[in-house]
Amino acid sequence: MDERALLRYELKTEIFKALAHPMRICMLEKLKERPWCVCELAAEVGIDKSVASKHLSQLKSVGLISDEKRGTLVEYRLAAPCILDMAACAERTIMGNRRKRLGLEATESVL
Repeated sequence: MDERALLRYELKTEIFKALAHPMRICMLEKLKERPWCVCELAAEVGIDKSVASKHLSQLKSVGLISDEKRGTLVEYRLAAPCILDMAACAERTIMGNRRKRLGLEATESVL
């Protein structure tokens, strides 16, 4: 593997690490609706502002969200909405596989 390919895979790994917390995915879904300041978003999802800031920082560091200063507030917005499409695709696939497996298990138990 060449260095350029390795860098691409490392970037993808960092993106998946950033997605590896349910609260960050929740925040991404909220950011799809509209831009939020950290205090509003923290209140909306029910966590402390400092915790929300850390989650947002991780999402921003991999480029999934961006921020814009508006006076004294910083608004966060979704920069890569396609990431939620990928998450929805993965969720559909996993749920479909579970349904199939449960259906097969139910059929096997009848036999």
